[in-house]
Amino acid sequence: MGTTRLDACLSIRDGRLLVEGCAAADLAGRHGTPLSVVSEDQLRRNARRIASAFGAHWTEGPVNVLPSIKANLSLALRRILSEEGLGCDAFGGPELYAALRGGVPPELISVNGPKEQEVVDEAVAVGAKLTLDHVDEVAMIRAAVERTGGKAVVRPRIRPDLTSLRLASDWLEEELPVSRVAQVYKAGIPLEDVLRIGPELLRMEGVRVSGVHVHVGRHRTEPDYWRAVMGEVATAIAEIRDAWGGWEPSEIDVGGGLPIPRDPFGREMSRIRERSGAGSRTAPIEVYADAICGSLRDELRRRGFETAGMTLEVEPGRALYGDAGVHLMSVTRIKRQTRPFAWTWVETDSTENFLPDVFLEHNRWSFVVADRADAPPAMHADVVGSSCNPDRILPEADLPEVEPGDVIAVLDTGAYQDALANNFNALPRPATVLVSGERSELIRRAETVQDVFARDVVPERLQDRRVVVLEDEERKEIEWRQ
Repeated sequence: MGTTRLDACLSIRDGRLLVEGCAAADLAGRHGTPLSVVSEDQLRRNARRIASAFGAHWTEGPVNVLPSIKANLSLALRRILSEEGLGCDAFGGPELYAALRGGVPPELISVNGPKEQEVVDEAVAVGAKLTLDHVDEVAMIRAAVERTGGKAVVRPRIRPDLTSLRLASDWLEEELPVSRVAQVYKAGIPLEDVLRIGPELLRMEGVRVSGVHVHVGRHRTEPDYWRAVMGEVATAIAEIRDAWGGWEPSEIDVGGGLPIPRDPFGREMSRIRERSGAGSRTAPIEVYADAICGSLRDELRRRGFETAGMTLEVEPGRALYGDAGVHLMSVTRIKRQTRPFAWTWVETDSTENFLPDVFLEHNRWSFVVADRADAPPAMHADVVGSSCNPDRILPEADLPEVEPGDVIAVLDTGAYQDALANNFNALPRPATVLVSGERSELIRRAETVQDVFARDVVPERLQDRRVVVLEDEERKEIEWRQ
């Protein structure tokens, strides 16, 4: 029957889905389901391709790729990216901890988001960059420099006006323009505050204002959207330069939000599905790099900036991790009805708890039945999960005739799904395995029910009741507690 490639890491051989050299069904059998699977080869390939694309299109100066660790919190995956020379966007203290544990050089860490004083102190002490989110952080930086004796590298996270972005945002079912939806998002310092704090920042001893940061996010997939964003960014930077007495940035961080090729984002919304078309793919990363770099360069030069030597930073978390991940779930039972209308449900042992972008981002996932990967559709059903939510993981899907025990692979789940997974219905979160060639290794163990309740503390006054626990499939009673 031969081999058909779905992409660089996924293929179908004799009807079986392979992740690199590992059969998906065999991974499910070995490690259990539900299961998150990540291809090391694809992750490294994505890292190199993104760095190469932006390096080729931003010839003014260095390029730093700082993927957001929130896209996937696995320390093993972060170690791989550190080996590839990638930095990290860390949102707050816990993510700074993860970045340092993941081997990221401090000078390649951008500490973003709201911060407590201890986080600012640690960033200054280790030499990580501080991306300012509020005017209050100016005083915190001064205190950290005095307390630690270190040097602080800082830049404000700015909020461009975005008035030219009139197309509807893909984030919402309601058709609101990007200019409105992006501005409602809380992150960043209002531009009027940025203009005001500049002189104080520039005068502070032990502080270097290296540039600016902006993250508008992925409200649209068209490259022209990114060109328009860069025009708005250049306008904001020019306003800052004029208010700050001619200061110019030595680096600009343009954020992330770049889509993945089989982009599932928003495709449960009819207007996005109709616009994109079934089975369509987004533009290659090189096209987005060209749009961002070319527009930013041109717009800055048009406003009188000297771009030679300027560093560009980019944070492609979704585009980096997304198509390196696959989620495996087993069919548990089939349920059918004939009235009041015909409907079929394929029940699985996973849940939207573990794939939350089903409801957060209206994702329409691509999928393959692992051992019937090339079989034609034979049934129309909702593929659903095991929680008491609607849990429609794959609504109204066309799939081969399946039966209990079959494994369904949901594609492109490497970004955000594991980090956003939750324990609704007390369901333990799944394990993650890393595939490299024909080898699979556990990099995050599955939770147990005991893990789910490990943080609970029952006051002693409530412990005078008979407690029943289930362990090792045996029912055991604890005697009355006095």
